[in-house]
Amino acid sequence: MSNDAHMQIAEAVDRGLQGAPKVDGQISASFIEFIKLIYTPEEAEIVQHLEIFPHVKTTAEVAGASGRDIEEVTEILDGVHAKYGLMGSGDTHCLPTVFYILNFHHRYAEVKPGDLEAAEHYQQFFVREKFYQDFETSRKGTPLFRTIPVGRTIAPDQQVLGSEEALSRIEGLGTDFIALVPCPCRTRTEKLGVRECKDKFPIGCCIIPGVNGEKFVALCMGKQVSKVQAKDYLEEMLDLGLVPNTDNYTSPDPFVICLCCGCCCSMTRGRTRWDNPESILPSNFIPVADDDCAMCGTCVDRCFFSALSLDHEADRAVVDPNACIGCGVCAAGCPTGALKLQRYERSQSFETVFDFAMQIRADNAS
Repeated sequence: MSNDAHMQIAEAVDRGLQGAPKVDGQISASFIEFIKLIYTPEEAEIVQHLEIFPHVKTTAEVAGASGRDIEEVTEILDGVHAKYGLMGSGDTHCLPTVFYILNFHHRYAEVKPGDLEAAEHYQQFFVREKFYQDFETSRKGTPLFRTIPVGRTIAPDQQVLGSEEALSRIEGLGTDFIALVPCPCRTRTEKLGVRECKDKFPIGCCIIPGVNGEKFVALCMGKQVSKVQAKDYLEEMLDLGLVPNTDNYTSPDPFVICLCCGCCCSMTRGRTRWDNPESILPSNFIPVADDDCAMCGTCVDRCFFSALSLDHEADRAVVDPNACIGCGVCAAGCPTGALKLQRYERSQSFETVFDFAMQIRADNAS
């Protein structure tokens, strides 16, 4: 029965926005094994009756579907919630989004039983079987993430919308609860012993607002911070060279604000390592150097996307707009302040999460 139950869970994940990892149209066997490392056979027998976020069921509905006593079902669901294997609030429950499912084992530094096995399965279905393509973009290339530069890297005379700029995005959150939660991408490669940026960047944290942040803090997987502390942390990571990215919609609050490297991140690697150049929606800014450019090459070294080069005729750094995502990492590290982001209209994020979800569903249905 356990194999059937875990398959039912995988099929529920497949009904979600990004679907489940597949090989030749069939759900990946490696992903099924990955699911087994999250839900025990006993848990799977109950969890199989749930749908993926945002479709919730009550405990009574799950008990009825499973034919189990409600007290028994309550105890099992509480146990799965206690390890963040479910989402929902109060007496409602659903499977987490695939974003949280894939990162289940890597929100903490210690190596627990099953973590390395899960990481190996992830390497199989996400990298080798190329689930990253469906994870990063829709089948028509609509990105699920977008870049949000920090205001001080943008030239002062440029018009900037609050949703376009990282610090304003944090300040404008509808919640005051914000958590810093360990980055699962760099945690995963760290546990596997293959983290290329180990000597350059800390594992660091994602910025997770609202109820999801609360849950991580309650499970001792994150630390609550104020908006000021979250903004200070984001600027600190930008100075180190990490790229701020977030969900590709402006309303309501994002699920997460990530601070990404170019070698571990499940989103940026679409551009830096894999064949998915649309994996991050670029901001509507590109860096432009003025006469103070010292031709030192710092910006070239800091760019993950090989978007900058030194033009000896122009005597300054120049950018390839097709490669640049407008993150501002180059400008943040410019020793002379010669680089600033200038307006460069090229992309538009979705106004609401509903519009975003409907577009992804339409893209993936065709």
